[in-house]
Amino acid sequence: MRKVTFIVIGALAALVFFQNRYRVINFILGQNRIRHYFIHWMMRIPFIRNRFIQQAF
Repeated sequence: MRKVTFIVIGALAALVFFQNRYRVINFILGQNRIRHYFIHWMMRIPFIRNRFIQQAF
């Protein structure tokens, strides 16, 4: 019974997170320091960096 309760609560939490995923991402990336690290990390990935540079120019 405890395992079933844990699975149900986990599924509900995943559903709520999925429905509000953009709100959560906007809140997290609204923090200057976190946004800086996230962008720095993303620009290290060649595919994403090339796509960004192509769209910017």
